[in-house]
Amino acid sequence: MKVVVFDISALRADHLGCYGYARPISPAIDQLARSGARWEHAFTTDVTNAGTRAAFLSGRCGAETGVVTDGQITDTILGHTPISTFGRAAPRPLLQELLTAQGITTAAISPVGRLPARWFYHGWCEVHDRWAERAPAEVSARDVTAVALAWLAAHAQDDFFLYLTYCDLCARFDAPLSAEAATYWHALAACGEPEHPSEAAFAAHYQLHAAFAPRTHQAPTRTAIWKLVHDYNARLRALDDAVAAVLQQLETLGIAEHTAVLLFSDHGLLFGEAGCYGGHISTHYHCARIPLILRVPGVVPPDTVVRTPCAITDIFPTLCWLLGIEPPVGVEGVSLFTQLEQTAQEPRVIVCSHGQFTAQRAVIIDGWKLNRTWHAGFWEFADTELYHIASDPSESTNCAATEPERVMRLQRALREWQAQHVASQADPLARVACDEPPGFLQYGHELRSRVRRGELSPPPAYRGRWV
Repeated sequence: MKVVVFDISALRADHLGCYGYARPISPAIDQLARSGARWEHAFTTDVTNAGTRAAFLSGRCGAETGVVTDGQITDTILGHTPISTFGRAAPRPLLQELLTAQGITTAAISPVGRLPARWFYHGWCEVHDRWAERAPAEVSARDVTAVALAWLAAHAQDDFFLYLTYCDLCARFDAPLSAEAATYWHALAACGEPEHPSEAAFAAHYQLHAAFAPRTHQAPTRTAIWKLVHDYNARLRALDDAVAAVLQQLETLGIAEHTAVLLFSDHGLLFGEAGCYGGHISTHYHCARIPLILRVPGVVPPDTVVRTPCAITDIFPTLCWLLGIEPPVGVEGVSLFTQLEQTAQEPRVIVCSHGQFTAQRAVIIDGWKLNRTWHAGFWEFADTELYHIASDPSESTNCAATEPERVMRLQRALREWQAQHVASQADPLARVACDEPPGFLQYGHELRSRVRRGELSPPPAYRGRWV
């Protein structure tokens, strides 16, 4: 069996046509969804770059691995039991080392290890990162795909697991578009303006001294925000061409019918929600929700839409099932194939954490989402918030005051989850809250510098630690 994994960083699910987006920016990804299964309610357990990758490759959430944020703190994975030390019965190996031990050729074409995340490099047969002189966000899908096409041609006869990371959508708001994306920009602009906040909402957001708030953009106007969304869509349209090239290579080599294809994202982005423009600052629904598409010819029926909630940790046991490998006992996820086989299931508890710009944890049950905030960063998040995300995905109406019983029920579910996952160690998210989130400290330093240069006025509620 052969497996190709597309990990598209910062891909917001509702900007794909298969998830309901109106603009024609993802034809190849949409076709991939039509040829397999699409999960409508997929979530990452840890809404950060390193957190999602650690959850995907370990099959465990950040509360267990300790990876709940980005930076030096993510350099190790707690509880990892290497197969090289514990043998094939290791309870908590990483996915790539498990597959390598089974004789499968594993390869990563990705700059992810430079987040930094040294644990990422463990256990692969091959890791290709030819762009050490560039930041991960500057490595384009076109760069990665060029290496991937040659790799596939050389390994077409092998059983393989090929992991690709596309970081185009992580580009800074002021980064120039590639030639391909610039071409699509003009075509997409003809489709009309994207949705954007009202004048009143934008005026309120303009008062925020926060990471990704309008003030942080070089031209803090609504026109600049519209351009931000247009640029994102154009980059996604060019990235979609890279996905199409890999899928076409599978056809050309005659191995498409023997290759499973998986596509997901590490997190989404906000475009005005919570006053954030182009960032992921919390467990907000549009940050925590990710696209998840799986095509397995002859196994997964085409045009399948699964509405049962699932988590990124479910991918590890799914791939084990697909490859005929017994999942390690320490993996917490549930195979996605069980959702394809079962028609009625009990409401599932999904828990998401974020420790980069805030320290926040959310529990999602049956269309409701409870947010518990331990450190609000730059924002005025309440300690406890409740949203009916089934009807309010933008999280604009806090129902905590009008639904006290539901708040108590979800709080109880969150306490039970925490007792199960962090009972034997200190909660890594609590540590982040005490030390202050890294993104909060980083952007606080940047904002302080801009105030000193006279580019910004200090906020009314002066906080000496970040202005």
